[in-house]
Amino acid sequence: MSRDQPFVRNWRDQQPANSHGAIGWKILTERGEGKPYALSPLIGLHGLTFRMLQAGMVEPAHTHEAKEHVYYIIRGRGKVQLGDARHDVADGDAVYMPARGVHGIINDSDDFIDHLVISAIPHWARNGSPGTDLDRGCVDPVIRNWRDDPPRLSHGAFGWSILAAKEQFRERTYEQAPLEGFHGMTMHLMAAGRSEAVHAHADKEQVYYFTEGRGRLVLGDETVNVRDGDAAYIPPGTPHGLINDGREWIQHLILSALIQS
Repeated sequence: MSRDQPFVRNWRDQQPANSHGAIGWKILTERGEGKPYALSPLIGLHGLTFRMLQAGMVEPAHTHEAKEHVYYIIRGRGKVQLGDARHDVADGDAVYMPARGVHGIINDSDDFIDHLVISAIPHWARNGSPGTDLDRGCVDPVIRNWRDDPPRLSHGAFGWSILAAKEQFRERTYEQAPLEGFHGMTMHLMAAGRSEAVHAHADKEQVYYFTEGRGRLVLGDETVNVRDGDAAYIPPGTPHGLINDGREWIQHLILSALIQS
């Protein structure tokens, strides 16, 4: 597969591995020397992993010096440790953890917690600056659920902005826009029989991650089937559009990162 081509990859396509005490599947990672493009196409985002933490298990609390994370809870409920505090989380919650923030996940329920781990390198780390707390402003963790705000119409679907970039959305509160490493994270719900007009973003890399439903996705010159667990990688400038030709709603996250030309 040539570089800068869109494609779809499902977490079920690969073998699982241990990931901080959970069962993990690395879906997409950042480009690097020697890495195949079909596994590592990302330019602005650092990684996307699907994980399942079984009942009674705990991810040990840890930190990353120059990497921010978002845990998105797809199914299940439990707790997250953020610093010295523990907070309840359930499906639809997005947990933002800034670089250097202590974090971990605790499954005190009777079932698995299915969740995504989205990682990005803060702009100050990519630029080689020390990124002091004084330079970065507020660096507290945030927990937001897409249901916290009213919906808006977005490309033929209902959309909710969950998290956005601090630098690009200065008019928003810190809780709405804490991101330092990528542009945004939104939830979209598309009703049966609806479609998204084909469009492109010249300066933006996107990943559509499907959490519920089935449909078809225009990717460049092709139209492919998509289902829950699929991650569609959309390079900058790639025409794309979603089609819901089924009888159920399609629910999908859109992860965006700005790419400088």
